[in-house]
Amino acid sequence: MLHKKGFNRLDFEEARRVGALAGFDALACACKKKSCGPGSDWLVQDKRYFVLMLLQHIEAQLKDSAASLPADVLDWYKEAKAAALEYARMEEALYPILKKVKKKIV
Repeated sequence: MLHKKGFNRLDFEEARRVGALAGFDALACACKKKSCGPGSDWLVQDKRYFVLMLLQHIEAQLKDSAASLPADVLDWYKEAKAAALEYARMEEALYPILKKVKKKIV
């Protein structure tokens, strides 16, 4: 049995539902991003970007007032925060390997 790790263990539709409950506007957030990368329409469809921005939105709300967030949002936030930390650890573990591969290619 495969164990889902990082963002793979989060359901994107559930994240969108939680975002709606928390008053998160993904498109407005993506439109603020100034980069030469993908457009805002693409970013709102990217689960990793969406979840990270939603986590930041919820964290900002928690600093203001934790009582205003529904219990569903707080429960999802704990799970998503753990998934984001797990993903960060996986990226950190892969960085030295990717750096070595890049040196061999260049």
